[in-house]
Amino acid sequence: MAKNYLFLISSFIAGFSLMTVELISTRILAPYVGTSLYTWTSVIGVILFGISIGSYFGGKLIDKYKSAKTIFYFFTLSSLSTAFIPTLVAKTQFLVLVDFPIQIIIVLISLALFFLPAVFIGAIYPALLKFYSEDISSIGKKSGGLSALWSVGSIFGVFLTGFYFIGYFGSNFTLFIIAAILFINGLFFYFPKIKTLIVLIVILSGAIYLPQLVRGQSNDIFSDESNYYNIRVIDANSDIFGKIRTLFLDFDSHSVEGLEKQSLNNHTEIYPVFSAFNPDIKEILVLGSGSGLMAKYLSKFYKDSRVTIVEIDPKVVKVAEEFFDLKSYPIKIVVSDARVFLAKNSEKYDLIVNDVYNSFISVPWHLTTKEFNDLAKSRLNKGGIYAVNFISALVGGNADFFKSMRFTFQRTFSNYQIFSFGFLPTKGQNIILVGIDDDIQLNPLGLKEKLKFLENGEFLSSVLMTKKFSDDNSIILTDNFAPVEKLMVPLINDYFLSYAKLYYPLLF
Repeated sequence: MAKNYLFLISSFIAGFSLMTVELISTRILAPYVGTSLYTWTSVIGVILFGISIGSYFGGKLIDKYKSAKTIFYFFTLSSLSTAFIPTLVAKTQFLVLVDFPIQIIIVLISLALFFLPAVFIGAIYPALLKFYSEDISSIGKKSGGLSALWSVGSIFGVFLTGFYFIGYFGSNFTLFIIAAILFINGLFFYFPKIKTLIVLIVILSGAIYLPQLVRGQSNDIFSDESNYYNIRVIDANSDIFGKIRTLFLDFDSHSVEGLEKQSLNNHTEIYPVFSAFNPDIKEILVLGSGSGLMAKYLSKFYKDSRVTIVEIDPKVVKVAEEFFDLKSYPIKIVVSDARVFLAKNSEKYDLIVNDVYNSFISVPWHLTTKEFNDLAKSRLNKGGIYAVNFISALVGGNADFFKSMRFTFQRTFSNYQIFSFGFLPTKGQNIILVGIDDDIQLNPLGLKEKLKFLENGEFLSSVLMTKKFSDDNSIILTDNFAPVEKLMVPLINDYFLSYAKLYYPLLF
């Protein structure tokens, strides 16, 4: 029979593997359903459900078949179910196109991909305990020891996966490594007296090459995984705009640039508007890079200005520089979280543009709150401008997020304007709130006429909202309470299917 230390090591490895799979699961789901609170909720719930089922039936099976080989089978099944996750991803993509609420879609995909690995890994603990605590008088100590090593393994899994594996190896490669480790661990229960070095070499060698079979998509001109996103750059042809290049961060088409026709008449072309509020803009801060299109427009239009981009993901910056020509512009780039940057730096700006959360799936809630708006205002010069871009509807059942964003925004900026880049007010579209740190109120109708004299003025005048909006059912978003996922659910459920149908052929 295996020595006692093998049970402790096996408990460590099982805990390590489970937590690694759990963290990677959100990265695997991100290209399809984003990384919202609903993604994390579904993943954690499904894995806990799987562990509970595995623990129960694992205990029953080890009582019925008290053999070390049973432990080997649990490890082997854990290994196989983990190794097949990347393959199953392709088989579950169709669920993105099912006309279900987004929460149901995420749960179904999570069940298909992660339930069985959680079941089989969950079955390992009672099997190990059965052999390790044969002396019932010390079962408390033995159970505590196994549990402690499981938890320590989980801790290592969290830190190594979050800080190292995903960023350096990617999700698929890491899953194959975990599958190999689980299988090799199981072999010691099947062949306790046989050296497994040869098997180890064979499996790890295969793990190096197998991920190549599932990497990349034929439409990509670039595809990589960072600590924050699954990043893809795709070229396509548009009937209206000709050849376009799109930057996808997870499942979101974050930036679209025309390769033939420069003007796409989208929200990034709002840049001349700011000159109507402040004709002497010198210092500009753009929160969020994407392809850098907004910053590039600002740099060209405000010729004597100094433009700084704050972007949390250094790989996104490299992609923008290489594939979207960002490096050709005199733009300073700082790698940091937007809120952390503003909190740590007291420099003042004439214009701050928050273009961080144009996603309709995953919204960084900490950049929506009144506290963040107040922080941004404190970094403006007198007469400075703060603009925030987000996706919502203007009216109707899909407008909950807009209502609360506007309601919160006006608590900081009493002098503000609304620009909406959409065809139907009830549908999802880019909305930009522009707040001015000045007491001089501009009449929307007068501003509408003024905008017509700017570059692309007719278009900009057409997207300025002059109507009054109701505050009904609006809440102030704060650091203590900002339920952005709840507010976005109606829009996501209404818009997600049509969005998926539009981009699914391009992405998958």
